[in-house]
Amino acid sequence: MTLLEQIEKQLSALPTEKQNEVLDFIAFLQQRANAAQLVKRRSLRKHTAFGSWKNRKIDAVKYQQNLRAEWDGIRLPYTL
Repeated sequence: MTLLEQIEKQLSALPTEKQNEVLDFIAFLQQRANAAQLVKRRSLRKHTAFGSWKNRKIDAVKYQQNLRAEWDGIRLPYTL
């Protein structure tokens, strides 16, 4: 027995109201599959900013530490 035949057999055993729910669920799955095909994720490596620090002679960790050090001791007017 094929998968489609199994589905038909089980579906026909359900009351009409439940068969309509199955139909709605199938429509939902199709809509979700179509939406997933439309959204193509771009690789971050293709982003224009990728590699922008590559040829700079700057230690990125040191740069980050310096930026954070600028905020030491400064209190924000609100708490997070």
